[in-house]
Amino acid sequence: MGRTSTLVFFVLFYAILTNLPFWTASPLLGLMRNGLFCVEYIGIGLLALFIPRAMSGILLFLVIVADLICGVSQTFYLSPGECLRSSSFLYLLSGPRIFLVGLIAALALLISVIAIRFPVARIQGVDRWIVAGCLLAFAVIPVSVDFVMVVRGTGKIPNPFRLALPTDSLKYSYLNEVWISRVPMIRLVRNEIKSIVTNDRVLASETQASLVPSASAAGVGSAVFTANKGSQDAPNVVLVLVESWGLAEDANIRNALDQPYSQPDLTSRYDVREGTVPFFGSTVPGEARELCESKIGFHLLNATAQELQGCLPTRLAAQGYYNIALHGMDGHMFNRRTWYSSIGFREQWFRDGFRQQGLPDCVGAFTGTCDAAVAQWIGHRLENQETNPAFVYWVTLNSHLPVPTPAPLPAADSCSVAPLLSQQPAFCSWYQLVSNVHHSVSQLALANLARPTVFVIVGDHAPPFSNPVLRSQFSGTVVPYVVLTPRRKEQSENLALR
Repeated sequence: MGRTSTLVFFVLFYAILTNLPFWTASPLLGLMRNGLFCVEYIGIGLLALFIPRAMSGILLFLVIVADLICGVSQTFYLSPGECLRSSSFLYLLSGPRIFLVGLIAALALLISVIAIRFPVARIQGVDRWIVAGCLLAFAVIPVSVDFVMVVRGTGKIPNPFRLALPTDSLKYSYLNEVWISRVPMIRLVRNEIKSIVTNDRVLASETQASLVPSASAAGVGSAVFTANKGSQDAPNVVLVLVESWGLAEDANIRNALDQPYSQPDLTSRYDVREGTVPFFGSTVPGEARELCESKIGFHLLNATAQELQGCLPTRLAAQGYYNIALHGMDGHMFNRRTWYSSIGFREQWFRDGFRQQGLPDCVGAFTGTCDAAVAQWIGHRLENQETNPAFVYWVTLNSHLPVPTPAPLPAADSCSVAPLLSQQPAFCSWYQLVSNVHHSVSQLALANLARPTVFVIVGDHAPPFSNPVLRSQFSGTVVPYVVLTPRRKEQSENLALR
């Protein structure tokens, strides 16, 4: 390699080629891009001119990892710390996705090895300053363009150290648009600081007055806590947390998803209420919201029984309820097998137990028990008369993004209800998988259940599409819910006479 080619390759390597792991991961793993070129790689290139090659290679690998973590964090509503905690469950991903993660890791290692093996010693004297000037110019130009675009679009000078929320990408603020440059380390640091500060404040102020709105509170209270303890008339309660069911901006999509709950057979038996509640982060914070009316988020995973004593399972147990938790994934995922016990669930069912019962698996980001099969299992369980009413808590699985396309369903709803649904396969598949859950729950509600049953169906968070167009189709602050409350016998008879 000659002098000129060495200089050119060095500049191109740190300015462009180092971005290959993230550019590859973005479409394959469904990560938000948040910038085309990483400025921090260029910074490593400048350091590489003056520090040992091994050190520059290690630093480059660490920044690539941080870049990927930032992409996952921004996409899936996770703080950086939550993202790292979640990485311990990567082995539970489906086989194809494990392969893709391995491919990205191998590419990151390859780029780092190239940095270590590169003959930097050939770049001496004035050549070193020429290369440094080229790298600085490559960094300054995209950052300057982004700066001008931010000022023109917002009228404000951007502050990259602003303490944004981990979910800030939902709001499409000026720091989270898809720009030419990206600064993952700055994003990670500011988001983690904000997450720590927010979590500390929440834990310090967890009182009855600090409770957050939840669908479970809206649907369970009047129907359950007014009944006499141990009453034979006390209703069962089924709380369904629907993976990635966000509030669609398109009314046609919202109405189509709610349609299973508007059929005459169901409305004659249930009072149907709809609404929205705020969401804060990923699925685990959604569980904390619905089970504890709290924003403690991932602290739920290691909370003590004393901290959880005010949560819904404990309160229902005091009313004589028998608590059951269901999830189609492995019980080790987010330590659910442990904290489900701490929060008061006497019985737990996960993928291994469902497989022993003969329930089928469905493919997806996480291969696990099919949602429709779990709904049928709940129906069979509640058809039997028990001494105590049951509280059944079910976290669905199959609509976890990125969703498989086409949707692996024997019969799926048409995506013709909205033009964008029919044009975007991933959007269509998401819609069909979420709709499948609603159809399954409506069929469950119409089954011959031994007790009157209250159903609360609510989303955990907006679907984390990496495509900005699809992401913008959903509210960034609230998720929908539906509550089905059994009508009294005289109410049903009056409706039938109309």
